[in-house]
Amino acid sequence: MGLDSMFIGVTGLEAYQNQIDVISNNIANVGTTGFKGQDVNFQDMLYQQQSYATAPTQQTGGINPQGVGLGVKIGSIDTDFSQGGLQTTGVNTNLAMNGDGFFVLQNPSGNGSPVYTRNGDFSLNSNGLLYDGSSGMAVQGYMAGKNGVITQTGTPGDITIPIGLQSQAVGTGFNAAEKFGASGDSVFDVSMGGNLDQSQWIKEATGVAAGNPGTGQPYTISSTIYDSLGNAHLAQITYTPDAAGATAANNGLPTSVANSSGVAQAPASRWSVSVTFADGTQFTGINPATGAPNAAAAATGVVGFAYFDKNGQYINTSSQLGAGVALAGANVHANNAAASLADGNQLNVTQWGTGSANAATAPTAGGLAPATGPIGLDFHSMTSLSGTDTASVIAQNGFAAGILSNITVGADGTISGAFSNGQTSTLGQVAVATFQNENGLERVGGSSFAQTSNSGLAEVGTAGSGRFGSIVAGSLEQSNVSIATEFTKMIAAQNAYQANSKSITTASEDLQTIIALIR
Repeated sequence: MGLDSMFIGVTGLEAYQNQIDVISNNIANVGTTGFKGQDVNFQDMLYQQQSYATAPTQQTGGINPQGVGLGVKIGSIDTDFSQGGLQTTGVNTNLAMNGDGFFVLQNPSGNGSPVYTRNGDFSLNSNGLLYDGSSGMAVQGYMAGKNGVITQTGTPGDITIPIGLQSQAVGTGFNAAEKFGASGDSVFDVSMGGNLDQSQWIKEATGVAAGNPGTGQPYTISSTIYDSLGNAHLAQITYTPDAAGATAANNGLPTSVANSSGVAQAPASRWSVSVTFADGTQFTGINPATGAPNAAAAATGVVGFAYFDKNGQYINTSSQLGAGVALAGANVHANNAAASLADGNQLNVTQWGTGSANAATAPTAGGLAPATGPIGLDFHSMTSLSGTDTASVIAQNGFAAGILSNITVGADGTISGAFSNGQTSTLGQVAVATFQNENGLERVGGSSFAQTSNSGLAEVGTAGSGRFGSIVAGSLEQSNVSIATEFTKMIAAQNAYQANSKSITTASEDLQTIIALIR
């Protein structure tokens, strides 16, 4: 009947009006951060059977069923979770997901259920909480322990990075986590590098043999080392070519020097290493003539001798001159052995100075004084080749106290803090989540989704592992809506809407024709 046609047309109008609404929403959110577009899928409705099927017989081939449809309905409105483009913002706390996954947000109080979003427009509030400024919800993740280790156990919680977070000072020689040295022999606290001019040692040896010592020029460098309270102390390290005992027939060097692996090598040069503190810092040195420790600590003195072979390569250190004998055993450093005065590679501080030349006066009020102790000196990266002196201190493991000055977020969500003292530390990690059925999520506005019974439980994990996408810091994910595609869909939906309105008009005209029969 005509009434059926009219109501069928109405279902088309309603269905396509809903599609136009979805398309309009997509277009309206073309600039919304983290927005995911939607697609409408249609289904036909129940059928009014005009006749039913019959089975084939010997007389007929069977009859097919006949049914008249009752219209159209929306079968589903699906979300397009394809990747949106990434826009660089330069803000370290702005995060974008590149691949599968959602950021997890929850009320800082812990009340309510978490929501999941692709909008990573995050920032730090006045309490250091990493949060979504539009909703006030906290970004969920894991905080690092005091040693910088993150344990991903249990439910993720709020990520808080306190303003003014401090990095505790560590004295040179007290940092067990950072040691220097050759591979398999990292036991030192200060690492030396660069070159010592071999021609200066040859000049010294020639002068000593002729009765004119001191003709080879020493080379002095400066380095800052730190006490246990983080106070800086300026040390001057002087390398002096030492050819004591050299004659026209004898260079005054040991017959051999064992390297740290115990292999004997012939030395071609020897340099004494002395240290001076202008601020009065006291340390135990050695008597360069005997190699024995000095009876009293002083602010200046020789700590040992560095030996190099004929190719200018470092052999080992010792407290001994060893003229004409083999240096081995207790007189040289062995792999993984602690630095010592006997090995000539130890600076044993007995008292930190507080003189005016000190970069920072060591606080001693109330009986607080910096701890003293040995500092291991590593020379394995040095050479003694003819050419320019380039000796320097490559690194040392002490540092002053510092204040958090910047944070960065890695591809796996790890949050690292950079401190004013040059140190970095792991502070936490942003958690990410995925779902077995993403289209089962419920849209709750604010570019956020909520878990439902059909989405499955949230699978929380680490970005960049398994099915989880990686995090791009300093960027935001843009809407994945294509205006060209949406306009094309809108034209098709509009034409379908008009066509359904025509079917209603036609049904109305048919009814008018029937009514006109009674005239």
